[in-house]
Amino acid sequence: MIEAQRPSSVGSTAAPELLSSGLLDDCAMVYRVDDNCVLKVSPAAFPNVAREMAERADIARDCLGDSLGWAVAVVLSQWETDGVSCALFEELTTISNKRVKRFVQVRRVTPAVLGWLRDVAALDRGISNQGETCLQALADCPYQTLRGPAEAALASVQSGAFVPRSRIMHGDFWVGNVMLDPTRIRPFVLIDWRGSAVDGFPIFDLVKFARSSGISRKLLRAELGAHAERLGCDIHETRSYLLAALGYIWIHLEQFPPERFLAMGEGCLAAVDNALNG
Repeated sequence: MIEAQRPSSVGSTAAPELLSSGLLDDCAMVYRVDDNCVLKVSPAAFPNVAREMAERADIARDCLGDSLGWAVAVVLSQWETDGVSCALFEELTTISNKRVKRFVQVRRVTPAVLGWLRDVAALDRGISNQGETCLQALADCPYQTLRGPAEAALASVQSGAFVPRSRIMHGDFWVGNVMLDPTRIRPFVLIDWRGSAVDGFPIFDLVKFARSSGISRKLLRAELGAHAERLGCDIHETRSYLLAALGYIWIHLEQFPPERFLAMGEGCLAAVDNALNG
């Protein structure tokens, strides 16, 4: 759990090693520090980033419970300094960027990730109170390739034919946020829960992981069917769940570039359509 104070380990005389300065303006600076810890420091323009990462991770772990919360990266401490938030996380091992090693690691971790996602899909959070709102937001977005499908899904909700249910959603579930446990106790660990929602939607995390890991169309269809079974819906309604999730992300876009959202949304929708109809 979060401790709102600066841990003594950060005060070491050893210089921290910069691991990442982020791809976007609102990304935290990431350092390796003593005791196998990773320090995330918010940029001055977005001083709450690290605090939000830590808080959302702890909330997600609590909601997932002991049986599923092991996949959430452990927050060791969180504090404020010089007007920005900082958070200390356990250090984990990234999936390799070397092609062959990366292929082996992703192939090895994929069954565990898919199994975990199925279990999360079975963790019912009740009828969604924002399904219609999110689909309406996407139907009002400036991109016709997303507006048309969103309008169709919205009509299904408004007619009562589709009643979306809430699930815990990571929100950025790609291979780059899937880490390996150095102790090998856990099959994988997820980082960067800042965009997560405990009242989110299923399917988006599955599709984003599928696209970044390169799983086959046949396997994605099988996973969509497994999720549909756990959601109590027809497999083709997984498309509506994806669109609702995209609407949620559109509402909470913040600093995420709209053109990147469009490319992501179109790619995810195409992946689902190919799996369902291909």
